[in-house]
Amino acid sequence: MKKWMLAMVCLVFILVMTGCGDKKSFSMDQVDTRAYVMPDGDLYVEELFTYNFKGNFQGTSRYIDQGEQNGIEFFEAYVPPPGKKLGEFNDENLEPLNVKWDGDNDTYYIYNAANDEMKQVYYRYRIDQAAVRYSDAGKLDYSFFKKSNQDIHHVKVDVYLPSDYKKSDVHAYLHDRTGGSITTAEEPAVHYENENLSKYGDAQMLVLFPQDQLTQMKSNQKDISLKQLLANEQKREDRMQLREGRMQEAVKVIQVLTIISLLGSILYLLSWKRISAWSSRRQVTKDELEKLDPLLKTYILRKSKLKQKDFIAGLLSLRRRGLVTVREVPSSKRFLEEPTAPDTTLMFTFQGNVEQLNEADRLLVEWLFNEENVFRLDSVAGPTFKEKQDSKLIAQYRKKSEEHAKQFRTWSKTLADTEPYAEEVRTNKLLRLLIPLMVIILYLMLIYLYYVDVASRLSILLTAIFLGAGGIWTCLKYKSKLWILLYHAACLAVGTQIVHEEACSSYMLLVICSAFFAALLPRYLMSRKTQQYRYALKTWRRELGRGRDTAEWDPAHTERDAEHAVLLGVIPRYVKRMKEEGNTAAYAAAIPLLFSADILSSMMYTQSHLGFIASSSSNSNSSSFSGGGGGGGGTGAF
Repeated sequence: MKKWMLAMVCLVFILVMTGCGDKKSFSMDQVDTRAYVMPDGDLYVEELFTYNFKGNFQGTSRYIDQGEQNGIEFFEAYVPPPGKKLGEFNDENLEPLNVKWDGDNDTYYIYNAANDEMKQVYYRYRIDQAAVRYSDAGKLDYSFFKKSNQDIHHVKVDVYLPSDYKKSDVHAYLHDRTGGSITTAEEPAVHYENENLSKYGDAQMLVLFPQDQLTQMKSNQKDISLKQLLANEQKREDRMQLREGRMQEAVKVIQVLTIISLLGSILYLLSWKRISAWSSRRQVTKDELEKLDPLLKTYILRKSKLKQKDFIAGLLSLRRRGLVTVREVPSSKRFLEEPTAPDTTLMFTFQGNVEQLNEADRLLVEWLFNEENVFRLDSVAGPTFKEKQDSKLIAQYRKKSEEHAKQFRTWSKTLADTEPYAEEVRTNKLLRLLIPLMVIILYLMLIYLYYVDVASRLSILLTAIFLGAGGIWTCLKYKSKLWILLYHAACLAVGTQIVHEEACSSYMLLVICSAFFAALLPRYLMSRKTQQYRYALKTWRRELGRGRDTAEWDPAHTERDAEHAVLLGVIPRYVKRMKEEGNTAAYAAAIPLLFSADILSSMMYTQSHLGFIASSSSNSNSSSFSGGGGGGGGTGAF
């Protein structure tokens, strides 16, 4: 991609991400809440929200925890009287607002249009069986502002009990790690306050009170005592007190690991052997490269990761060693009837002794050549346009394509264990150690951060199971950079749930640096000389495509460059450039060296038609999203 095109893409991306253009926004500047625990265990709630709108909005939305429709006895919204505080008015003579329930996202949508103004909305609702009654205690475990779209400012929540009580009999605990404070007093029973409730917070509180407050409710069958409940909460409180200190220690460890990852990345990025090989690449002459085996050149260029079309390099290698002869022949009848297909192709004839070949060469010969030791290049090409109209032929070509791919994989794996290929490009044995080590470090550090951050047992357990399974699979697939980077992406996604900001950002940085290090880790190792050859081949590939070094056009020169256009994968550019420069006469002079423009086009056609996947003509039904105008729901505005 050209630099100016890359710059334009980056500019568009930045504009989209920053929301350039006409932008609307809203804020929730204040929320006052009064929640009344009823004798039957229901929770009656009154809320007064103050919104500040910039731009046009249809209304507001309210997500209610335990918000399945049958869990809410009623939900109503009104326009409150101006200048009144919560508790100074009721719903009588208030203007009701239109409310719609969306069960897909457990959200109520309140239609109350606003445009560049500040508005208040009064909500009242009743949640069925929000409290639980045990043999010697009542319990309310509730999240008041779960799934908010924005931070909520100046939040106050007061919880009231049905009847008189002793202050010492009420115990309140805050389960929101994003901040806020909770106190118990004579009236109300519990008071929660938060100047800035994060959208990741939920104001979750646990209130324990005398069970005789729930006079109209039966006791829960679970045998849980107040003493046990208090002990569990005390353990959590103790962990919360140790949270900050443990997090700071963990951050220091993460910073050390991050530095190690960065140093490892720099070590591989600034490898002396690689830099030295690149800087001395022009010391390798074309005559020196010419002496290399054709297949070995492609193998080095691809760093052993051969493509399916590279089987032609194997044929040229056999030809170089005198094991195969080749001549130009007319294409098969099916291609002669196809306007876009080449009229000529190559026919290879094997004239060696199969028993004297190494295993890789033997597999290649047995795979491609028929009983008469002949292989036509166009025999492996996929169906023509006319043949694609026949469903039976499509099935045959699909099966043939799959068999070709299977044979190629077997041959390329065998080639990796055959000299000199195995010596020139070796598997990096450090991967077997470094990748599992990365996985273990990221996994254990994340689980520890979840524990120190006082995350729920369920979230820790689920993270340990699923991320652990992914880690085991990544260790087994340690050679695959795709799986390694996917595991890092999973760690990045799960790590965002860490509430402690410094620990979260530090862990994110560690994952990114570790992913960068993993991406730079070479899957295969090459000697300095082999790397020098590879950089020289890449330089030659660019020159072939750009048309350099074209002063001399003798047959040997033409064959050499044409062969390298095949091996280095630049046939289209090479043929186009030669036609533009008018060197077709040089091609004609090269015959019978069989690297004319037609032959190169034939090779390119075959290479591009190896894999065949029939397109399905099944009908597809478009799906559409319908909901209450709030997209994913939540507490906010739409």
